[in-house]
Amino acid sequence: MRNTTRRVPPQSQPLRPAIALAIISLLTLVMSAAGLALVYVLATTGFLETAASGQELLDGQGVAARIIVISLLALGLIAVALGLRLAVVILGIIVVVKGDGKLRIGASLLLAVALTGLFFSFSMDGSMVSGALESVFSILAWLAQLLQWGVSLAGIVVVWLGIREVRRARAARVPGVH
Repeated sequence: MRNTTRRVPPQSQPLRPAIALAIISLLTLVMSAAGLALVYVLATTGFLETAASGQELLDGQGVAARIIVISLLALGLIAVALGLRLAVVILGIIVVVKGDGKLRIGASLLLAVALTGLFFSFSMDGSMVSGALESVFSILAWLAQLLQWGVSLAGIVVVWLGIREVRRARAARVPGVH
């Protein structure tokens, strides 16, 4: 049987886009974990419940200003997260199309995670489901998030391994010989 796999020479591998892809994907992963931690802290401290009750609005303690600032910060972070995901999609496509080996595999994983996050989401209305069903959906959402983080981390590791491989292949190449 004839080998029909396409081999891209090391000097033609998209090394800079792959490095940018790994860094931006790692930043996206860190932002996602930090956002989850922030929501957890706000929920456990009771800040959101106090602000939602409106008692401090009547007392004149400036909760409305805090809510507006937090809302604007949240919208800004959402815009940054979407921009980073879009960058991952564009860089992922470049690396998948022009790359080979581990670079292509890692970029494919990162591209799959980014596209899943951009085009698919899950939400539910608490009043429409029972307590047990809501708990099951909550656990499934956590498991999906953990799976997404795991695949992202695996993709980043595979891309970095591919980057090392391409750098070694470029360094081993004899100058002047094609």
